[in-house]
Amino acid sequence: MKYKISLKLFVTLAFSLLAVVLVIGYSLLSAHYYHMGMDSVTASNMEETARSYVKLVPPAKRTQFEHFRGYRISSNWNTIPLDLQTAFGTKPPEQGLSIEVEKDNWFNKPDIVYFVYRYQDDNGTLFVTRRGSRANAPPLIGRNAAESRKMLFAISASTAGLIGVTILFLLRRVSRPVASLGQWARSLNAENLSEPPPDFSYPELNDLAYLIRNSLSSVQESLDREHSFLRHASHELRTPITVMRNNIELLHKIKETTAFERSAPLEKAIDRMDRASLNMQYLTETLLWLSRKEMQTLPGKQIELDSLLEELVDEMKYLLDRKDVQLKVETNPCTVFLPEFPVRIVLGNLIRNAFQHTWEGCITIHQQDNRVVVFNPQLPAGSDQNELGFGLGLQLTRQLIRKLNWKYVDESTPSTHQVSVLFDSGHAIS
Repeated sequence: MKYKISLKLFVTLAFSLLAVVLVIGYSLLSAHYYHMGMDSVTASNMEETARSYVKLVPPAKRTQFEHFRGYRISSNWNTIPLDLQTAFGTKPPEQGLSIEVEKDNWFNKPDIVYFVYRYQDDNGTLFVTRRGSRANAPPLIGRNAAESRKMLFAISASTAGLIGVTILFLLRRVSRPVASLGQWARSLNAENLSEPPPDFSYPELNDLAYLIRNSLSSVQESLDREHSFLRHASHELRTPITVMRNNIELLHKIKETTAFERSAPLEKAIDRMDRASLNMQYLTETLLWLSRKEMQTLPGKQIELDSLLEELVDEMKYLLDRKDVQLKVETNPCTVFLPEFPVRIVLGNLIRNAFQHTWEGCITIHQQDNRVVVFNPQLPAGSDQNELGFGLGLQLTRQLIRKLNWKYVDESTPSTHQVSVLFDSGHAIS
């Protein structure tokens, strides 16, 4: 799993890395210019020595190698000390200062430093040389170098500290409003969406807060409209659905008690009306219960789950008329303490879906304690029986079960469909 770094840590690391790079870079640059200054002073002294030598010593009195003012001056490269020739290899090709350092490794201080200044004038070329070592270096140079290092370290540490304090200050100034914005966004709900957002110090964060509130307000308004529509539509549909159910039952009684002329198309039409109205009745009742805000406060009662299951099966057996379907119901005595009407809606939806959408095969309804399993063959793909709304009832049932905190499992294969519900109340009595 890839670890995702937080924005605060990322900004801290980025600023810290930038500060370290700046401090190290400017420290190296300062050290470089310090060495360049020392080299410039040395070159200036050696050039001045060469000019004084040319001015004070006539060409006739000059020798190939001699000491002058602490430097060794030679007009011939081959006459300078052998250690300098070995250190440089070849004579400097151009006028100016050349330096070679001899030390054990890159991190140690130099043991010996060789200086050669090539001086060029109209009378010829002079090589001004000097060999310096830690043993014979003047104490003043060591003290100045040590003071320079201390000063460089103090400036670098002060700069790093100042940058660190600045980073912490910026992070606090930025992270606090951002954290406040996150806490405020997490605390938003339907009750406080209408309140104006607090001030988050920066216009960008305030604009983002208003954008979040407006977006959530729009979503909440859509949900409120949807819930309101479902509540009103469900209530308004109950009366026409009841009228339809009563008239369909009246037609069934007329068929049974009078010499009603029966025909296959009429029978089929009445059956389809019966199934469709029953489907509408259960969907409407389910929607009404889903629109309730508080489900945990529903009054419960002692329900004989096995008796209720057999009652619902008997009520819906007519859905299996003229179908090549075998029904197998297995129940065990069990009493649960639950709200009755939601249990009736859930079981009724599951049984109705199984009866209504099975045309051949075997339907098995198994109840053991407070667990009910409904198994039925699956409709073929593309079947025109799906026009009765198969799937929507189960989808709404799942939502109702989830709202009541019951356990629901839905398993489907190309040829079978199985659902199981565990009515978890904590008061099951076998």
